[in-house]
Amino acid sequence: MPRIFLLLLILAAPALHAADLELLIARPELSGILEQLKGSRHDHFAVVDYGRPSILPRFYLFDRRTHALLGSYRVAHGKGSDPDHDGLADHFSNDSGSRASSLGLYRTAQVFDSDEPGHGRSMRLVGLSPSNSQAEERAIVIHANTYMEETFIRRHGLPGRSHGCLVLARQDRDQVIEQLSGGAMIFAIRQDPAALASN
Repeated sequence: MPRIFLLLLILAAPALHAADLELLIARPELSGILEQLKGSRHDHFAVVDYGRPSILPRFYLFDRRTHALLGSYRVAHGKGSDPDHDGLADHFSNDSGSRASSLGLYRTAQVFDSDEPGHGRSMRLVGLSPSNSQAEERAIVIHANTYMEETFIRRHGLPGRSHGCLVLARQDRDQVIEQLSGGAMIFAIRQDPAALASN
């Protein structure tokens, strides 16, 4: 069976089998993720692939032991990463005020109820890489917003953009926080879509 067909099956039916991570993530990113996971004791981890457009699910939730895909969700990228708002993240920054997404390894931290309108239940992120080391200073968190809901996307054709936060639809946010709270790893990467075809 062609590998690309297997990939489509995984996206359509999460938790299909235990090799999902290896199908969704190509080298060299895969090697780095596997190495970093050796230091994790959390049951789950996530990979955000900013190489995919925002209209598609690209926040992947995995079981740490089996590498099985537990869920895939749409997630926003920052306005500074997509100034022409075409749904593709082209630029990444760790700078305060950039309103851009940052690549690198994150660790989940405090869960709290945000005072920001529409955000609701939120989870702080700690940046563990030089490319996202300002995550706490920039208040980069996981939260929800109406611009990630299906009704908004149908009306506008694309999800909205964040100020660098990982923003999900409300129901997806609740599932992600439940599964990743307590120090889970989140890997933010940008794969070349062609890399998977040759994986």
